[in-house]
Amino acid sequence: MSVPVELADGDGEVVAFEGEWLSCVLSRAFAPGSPVSLKILLEAGPLAVRGKAARSRRLEDGRFAVKLRGVSLHRGQREALSKALPD
Repeated sequence: MSVPVELADGDGEVVAFEGEWLSCVLSRAFAPGSPVSLKILLEAGPLAVRGKAARSRRLEDGRFAVKLRGVSLHRGQREALSKALPD
């Protein structure tokens, strides 16, 4: 299961959420430590998240697997993400 996301200059999806870490598949890569702003399109409504990129890796389809640490997530947002992306 995944949740769609929008970026200022692209799109993608969140494929996993663990603690404060988001695993995404995005249309562009980010250098480690780069700030990333996402709008996660949950069924309950969009969720704006700021994070820092930990790593990016090109996938066979041309998109990028990006691991982000959420820096703006509060408890309610973490709970909403956990419900949308169960283990």
